[in-house]
Amino acid sequence: MKRWLLLLIVLLGAVQCSRKVDFEPPEISSVCKPWTYWWWMGSAVDEANLTLRLKQFADAGFGGVHIVPIYGAVGWEDRYIPFLSRRWMKMLAHTVKTANQLGLGVDMSTGTGWPFGGPQVDTLHAAKVMQLQGYRLEGGQRLTEPIILMNKRFRKYARLEKLLAVNDRLEQINLTALVDSSAKLNWVAPEGGWMIIAMFTSLTGQRVKRAAPGGEGLVMDYFSREALDRYLARFDSAFARYRGKSIRAMYNDSYEVYHANWTNDLPAEFKKRRGYDLLSYLWVFAGLTSADTVARLKCDYRETISDLLLDNFTRPWVKWSHKNGCLTRNQAHGSPANLLDLYAVADVPETEIFGPSGFPIPGLRTDPDFPTGRNSLPDPLMMKFASSAAHVTGKALISSETCTWLGEHFRVALSQVKPEIDQLFVGGINHIFYHGVAYSPADIPWPGWLFYASTNFGPSNAFWYDLPALNAYIARCQSCLQTGIPDNDILLYWPVYDLWHNADGWLMQFTVHNLDEWLYNTPFYSVASRLSEQGYGFDYISDRQILQAGVRDGDIQLPGGRYKTILIPACEIMPLSTLRQLKLLAEQGAHILFLNDLPRDVPGLDNLSARRKKLLHIRQQVLDGRENDFQLLDVAMGTGTWVISEFLESLLKTVPVISRESMVEKELRFIRRRYENGYLYFITNVSAQPVADWVKLGRPAIDVVIIDPLLHRYGRLKPHHTRDGSCHIFLQLQPGESRILWTHDSSQFNMELWPIMVPAGEAVPLSGRWHVSFIDGGPDLPDTFQAEQPGAWTSQSDSAVQRFAGTARYKLTFQAPNIIADDWLLDLGDVRESARVRVNGQEVGTLFSIPFQVAVGQYILPGQNILEIDVTNVSANRIRDLDRRGVVWRRFHDINFVDINYEPFDASDWPLMPSGLVGPVTLTPLKAISY
Repeated sequence: MKRWLLLLIVLLGAVQCSRKVDFEPPEISSVCKPWTYWWWMGSAVDEANLTLRLKQFADAGFGGVHIVPIYGAVGWEDRYIPFLSRRWMKMLAHTVKTANQLGLGVDMSTGTGWPFGGPQVDTLHAAKVMQLQGYRLEGGQRLTEPIILMNKRFRKYARLEKLLAVNDRLEQINLTALVDSSAKLNWVAPEGGWMIIAMFTSLTGQRVKRAAPGGEGLVMDYFSREALDRYLARFDSAFARYRGKSIRAMYNDSYEVYHANWTNDLPAEFKKRRGYDLLSYLWVFAGLTSADTVARLKCDYRETISDLLLDNFTRPWVKWSHKNGCLTRNQAHGSPANLLDLYAVADVPETEIFGPSGFPIPGLRTDPDFPTGRNSLPDPLMMKFASSAAHVTGKALISSETCTWLGEHFRVALSQVKPEIDQLFVGGINHIFYHGVAYSPADIPWPGWLFYASTNFGPSNAFWYDLPALNAYIARCQSCLQTGIPDNDILLYWPVYDLWHNADGWLMQFTVHNLDEWLYNTPFYSVASRLSEQGYGFDYISDRQILQAGVRDGDIQLPGGRYKTILIPACEIMPLSTLRQLKLLAEQGAHILFLNDLPRDVPGLDNLSARRKKLLHIRQQVLDGRENDFQLLDVAMGTGTWVISEFLESLLKTVPVISRESMVEKELRFIRRRYENGYLYFITNVSAQPVADWVKLGRPAIDVVIIDPLLHRYGRLKPHHTRDGSCHIFLQLQPGESRILWTHDSSQFNMELWPIMVPAGEAVPLSGRWHVSFIDGGPDLPDTFQAEQPGAWTSQSDSAVQRFAGTARYKLTFQAPNIIADDWLLDLGDVRESARVRVNGQEVGTLFSIPFQVAVGQYILPGQNILEIDVTNVSANRIRDLDRRGVVWRRFHDINFVDINYEPFDASDWPLMPSGLVGPVTLTPLKAISY
């Protein structure tokens, strides 16, 4: 009896373990939804309008707002509220309370406009610049001209810090004390030729850009802890009397501090960190020695500036925010520092994209007025600096300032936004921030208050009508992309010292707009591109992060997870501490890969000979005399290896646990994440060609669910498993489409198979009489008209139609084709710009991106059918009409309102933009195929 009872328990357990479950997509929280920058123009906000706008945001599917106080509108100065005043803090409290009640989050900039600065920044704590000036004297000569800074831009606050005489034998004399109050040098040059080097420091004079009322003032010294503490004290005072709920996060914008290359503590900080006196080497700064020595000094100088930006600004700002109950979002790019280290300190590292990518998706438009050139294109490999820092350090969210200047104002369509966001997703971004929406009171005539450098994602834009569909798409994608952890095999070292070791210039600012100066044409970028093109999952890693790495079961262990290897691209210069750590990791079982060669030199000047000898010793130990033959050199170290090769493919094959995704050969882009029972893929096709083929997954899988996040459809794929255990699935993606895959390590999901449909015949044009009525928008709703074919409503001669921005309903009664089909594909052809589709009164979906196609078989009835398509255009024609009639609407302080070339905005000479359902509209019979 006991034996039978035991058997029954085992059988019941087996049934329980094999029971399948319904697939449920992840729950969507506010952080999954897109957020937006929200510019408070003049901070001229009031409780009623704040509540109104927040309700609109919530209803449209936003997850939160990021408050940026900014300059205001002309004529409304009486509504302005000074930044951080009692009234301003009251408005903030109301915003946070109302937002939270609506399920929205609130972030804010730690300041107004950008960069950090304001009335609390005095001259002692303002951004500073160092300038060198030279004079030539021969023995017996005196300098007759006064020692004053010739650069008029910085002369007002200039101070002579040091005056040094250097002769041809590099002997030095400090002349600083010999300069009198009238700036005259009381000194006669000894025998020989002398170079007199004057070092001045001054204020940059930069003031906060686009400052809000109460936020005007000098930009702070970002390299000084004292300056930061003084700056933040104003916020401490304001928030001490704040009685509202806490905001979610403080924000620091991209580094746009111009000319600043100095801080008062730099000489002391330099000596502490680099081991020698910076001011004794002014002659090196002046170039009076070899280019290599100049490069070494400047490398030390740049590393010190990087350290100060990290230790005196970023880390204390994050600590201060945490003390006040806030997270931080930080845009590290633009900084004269190691971007990976700066991004890594923030709770939410943030990148940005500026301009259109120019994807070859058929039918996708790029604004013809947008500046061309490689530097104007978003680059996924630049995005990875932010996402890598988050992945390596275990941060869950990576955000992006999204679609800044995607095209000219009023001309950007949702179809242009969607592929840019897909590219952000595969770049590791999972927390979208639109750039953005300007606060505008309800009593301001259309188009309301606007910000000059943005795509308007606010209610005054015609595409607001269909924006909820894009927001829902983003929310579905991000709910998945915020699940689990990143699943990348390779850590790619960023050799920043190769960049810092440069005799030219002063600081190096790593911005998203000068990639040709620091990223393109480097071995690092070449390797990153090849890894991406070959389908490998990888993150970047810095020297600091390598020092934090350990080894676990042969994997590289970091706070964010485990990796299979560290790959060192060809680099000349590496700190001895980094090389030693790589050796230690190998001895503990790691596999370290070097492309081309080991580093040949160390950075900087201090103790150079001794450090070079130690690096040379490591090279000799590893290479054992083999200095030139690097086809494949595998050196055992402890339980791990160092592998050196000229060939990337050979290197990667030495670590067999590294896998690649072959889908990239079909021009599909992807990102992969890991969760407890399997893997998650986001896949997008931004190429010119459709994909309908078998794809081998780089990770094992038993069960696979596929999701169409655009139309919120999902089903189970039928995978094919080969003898080697790999999983193959059949994927269909048109250009512009995206899919999400959920894999499981067992047969888990109880759901219908995802249908594979192919055309069963030719497309059938829908014929009949189209009724076009205008249902939403302005300035007025034009009269209804009829047409024999679908077409742009702008082809009508009616001026009311030609200036209209909003939504028109195209309605057609048609006979179902007398063809047997498993399904029907409705193709809307050319849509300007988005469409809500209904068939026989049933909602089919909102199509806002290429391809404008949707399966409608389940809605088609035999005989007569009614098709309704609500088409929404962009606002270009309406703003064109205002400018042609001379209506004054651009009345803002500061920069006012400019076009994408930063010229005064004027739409009066724009041609009409086609608007409506251009078509042709067709139905294609589909048949399901088995596979």
